[in-house]
Amino acid sequence: MEYDYTSDLLQDFANLFENSDDYDVKITVGKTPNSKEFEAHSTILSARSTYFQRTFLKYWVNSEKPIIFEKPDVSPSIFKILLRYIYTGLISFDNKVNKVSLVDVIIAADELELNAVVHQLENKLLQNESDWQFPKDFIKICQQKKKFLKLYKFALEFICKNPKIIFESEDFLKMDETILIQLLECDYLELKEIEIWKYLIKWGIKNTDSILDDDLTKWKQMNYMQLEKTLQNCIPYIRFLQMSPNDYIKVRNDFKSILPDGLDDKVIKYFLNSNPEPSNNVLSSRILEHPLESKIINAKDAAFIASWVNKKQGEPYHFNNLPYEFKLIYRAGREGSNVNNFHDCCDNKGPTVVVIKVQDTNEIIGGYNQLDWRSAKSTGNEPSFLLYHNRDFYNEYQCETPSSFIFSLTNRAIPILSRVSSKKEAIIWCKNKGPCFGLQDLWIQNDSPLNNIVGESKQRSYEKKIIDRENFVIEEYEVFQIIDSRRDSKSYFRHKLFLFFLSFRFIYYYFRSGHS
Repeated sequence: MEYDYTSDLLQDFANLFENSDDYDVKITVGKTPNSKEFEAHSTILSARSTYFQRTFLKYWVNSEKPIIFEKPDVSPSIFKILLRYIYTGLISFDNKVNKVSLVDVIIAADELELNAVVHQLENKLLQNESDWQFPKDFIKICQQKKKFLKLYKFALEFICKNPKIIFESEDFLKMDETILIQLLECDYLELKEIEIWKYLIKWGIKNTDSILDDDLTKWKQMNYMQLEKTLQNCIPYIRFLQMSPNDYIKVRNDFKSILPDGLDDKVIKYFLNSNPEPSNNVLSSRILEHPLESKIINAKDAAFIASWVNKKQGEPYHFNNLPYEFKLIYRAGREGSNVNNFHDCCDNKGPTVVVIKVQDTNEIIGGYNQLDWRSAKSTGNEPSFLLYHNRDFYNEYQCETPSSFIFSLTNRAIPILSRVSSKKEAIIWCKNKGPCFGLQDLWIQNDSPLNNIVGESKQRSYEKKIIDRENFVIEEYEVFQIIDSRRDSKSYFRHKLFLFFLSFRFIYYYFRSGHS
């Protein structure tokens, strides 16, 4: 027969912790003026912690009593929590009320080799973001990166998703350079590159030994040299090629003297080349958390489509370096499946990609239209043809383009690309239908009597068939406006002009400086 008196034992140890008069250890914890002295029993401390066991060994050898030592790197409030745990086996505190950092408790517990506490609190932090005290906890865990790699990765991911928590805090300007570089290195930092640059400049100004004015018009060349010295280890981690031309022009105008040598050449080559090859010397673009707003395709699918649009040879684009923005302008399930809704959202928007998810089979098909979509009727002077469909006659307008294509992503390992073979009727405009590619190669019909969206596919104007069935029900379809992220129509000429004058200035100063 056994009886469990564990609760009585714990209560006795708690009383020993609170009210004993035979302590043989005195520990001064924290730094003046916030230090505090704690008393304890060496037998209990050494039995519960190998750290104390080793620490007390030299005192026991020399028979020193009482044992007196200091722990200046642990706060009194944290040490009291851990000392109570050593005596009672209980961790009890409200970190939200008492403002106790779990990270501080973990770091102190690790130093005292209280592994059970470390493991328990680590799991708590990994399961609940609200138990962290950002940004201070992030900075602390970065300083202990090797010891707490799981916590570091968790905290870094959170900060990358919510970067302004740290970049807008007072702690950011006090941040050590090594921690700042860890942030700059991160491919998933959810900030535009120009924003990252502005924060870096702000940090650099604050951490330069001499006082730098926020007003750049008051700066002298010496000030730029001082800032360059401060930021010399950080600037290499800025992805200048991910900035828009306008942003880069602004950066260059304000901080030309601190930018890396040869950067202008790289920028010119990048923006002039419609199909830039990856380089070992160039940092990859940062990856946004949600690079594509779609319920049908993912970012890797978009990379395939972008490669087909650009007729890229060899390996397709990587999804974090797409030359095009896929802007969702229509989703049937969101805007409504009526054909009029399609035309309201998609007419006269320039190049678009249509993606379709087939009901029941989950097949994914679609097409690229280099032209506009329009619902205008044909006139007597326009080429047209009549097709008999559902006992109704339709007058369709044929559009010529050599660059459109249709595709299937059903088997992503072996996607099907079907380029136009009869370019004169590559795209069909029809006010009574949705997107139409070729002479029924891929059509989306008006609503059926059952309120389904009906698709039709008969190979006629494109190279390959992309779906086995000629008629199918569409579960969902989306239309993306395809925008050249480097050469949008509003700024392309201005950027080209900038690159021309930039190149001209290089040549001018080269010869002016006496080269031949």
